[in-house]
Amino acid sequence: MRKVRALFVLALLLAAGLVVRSALRAQQPPTMAVATTTVQRVDVFQTAAQSYTLTAAPALNTRPQVFVNGILMCEVCGTDYTLIGATLTFTGQQTAAMDSPVIQVWYWSVN
Repeated sequence: MRKVRALFVLALLLAAGLVVRSALRAQQPPTMAVATTTVQRVDVFQTAAQSYTLTAAPALNTRPQVFVNGILMCEVCGTDYTLIGATLTFTGQQTAAMDSPVIQVWYWSVN
């Protein structure tokens, strides 16, 4: 008699969806792995301007290297340039006043 009663209660719970919901809650949600690929880029500008637009925004947690006529500029100092997204802006008038500067930007971006 107990077996019949237990089976009857289980059948009612299954029909109500209570057993199925609790079993689904007990499962861990699936995890997804996201792989990103970074590529090295080099942008070269040969015009005198105050700001330049890079081909792509540099990847997070990377440090682009900016060269003006072969001299490495310093972003950490905060005196040479700022880089926000894909926009490179020089502070001061250094590159805008040059006749034909060669600006190279070496960086990693997400492909």
